[in-house]
Amino acid sequence: MLDPSSTDDPSLVGEVAHIVAEEKNGPRGKSDLTLDQRNKYDNLILLCNVHHKQVDDQPVHFTVQKLKRLKLAHEEWVRSSLQLDTRKQADDEKWAGYIDEWSQRAQLNNWQAYTSWLLGPIPEVSSEFFEQLSSLRAWLLSRVWPKRYPNIRLALEAFRMVVDDFVNVFQEHSDQGARHAGRLRTTPFYKLNPYEPERYQRLLDQFEFHVDLIHDLVFEITRSANYVCDLVREYLDASFRIEEGVLLVERPIELKSHTLRLEYRDKERTQRPYPGLEKFLTIREFRDRCVGSGVNPEG
Repeated sequence: MLDPSSTDDPSLVGEVAHIVAEEKNGPRGKSDLTLDQRNKYDNLILLCNVHHKQVDDQPVHFTVQKLKRLKLAHEEWVRSSLQLDTRKQADDEKWAGYIDEWSQRAQLNNWQAYTSWLLGPIPEVSSEFFEQLSSLRAWLLSRVWPKRYPNIRLALEAFRMVVDDFVNVFQEHSDQGARHAGRLRTTPFYKLNPYEPERYQRLLDQFEFHVDLIHDLVFEITRSANYVCDLVREYLDASFRIEEGVLLVERPIELKSHTLRLEYRDKERTQRPYPGLEKFLTIREFRDRCVGSGVNPEG
């Protein structure tokens, strides 16, 4: 029971009262119940502080039998009025567990720090974070999703698709020899020895396209993760990551570091906001932020 206030938070004024008193010399205290039985649920009733005092002051009127009838009637009212949806409760608990696990596996709390290295002129990433993202794909694919909240499920599937494309694109030109140092780094494959001007320019164009695509895919993963969080707040838990806020990324531009907020906008906020890599190459320049455009000059 709550006592509201116009200036402060409401005050909880409900009190747990004994039907048969805890002590034998208390109200309705004469009973064969043991001390342990007197403190069990069956002998307790929740009252406001006013009625608590009244039933203790008037034990002749508020007998053991009358208090038990009042408690039984209230419990029946709760059961019939609240109509608890046990299936929804079970689904919500399973969803909450999945979302917490996804948040941890995707390192949402460290997102800006982990992704900043990927947004440099030569993308690199810690082996730990890259392997976590790689394994997250299989974890998401193998979930047994509750049928409730299909929009969240579809958003998570889209997130998995972006991560899958990012992992494959990054691995295409990553320096596996650096893995022992705990880092993965994009190989500057345009560097030639001996130098060949035409081939050098062709490879440099391909390298710059590759780096731009990595940056744009990191942007897209960030949008996708923020979209999942939005839907969780809309359908499951309004307080989810309210304190932490949206995911941000940090990217150096012209010798300065820029912090960016990346989200799907308006018509992009569909059940499948990420259309796959081939289509993404043609639409990425229309997102809120992009680095590159077009298709691979190699093709």
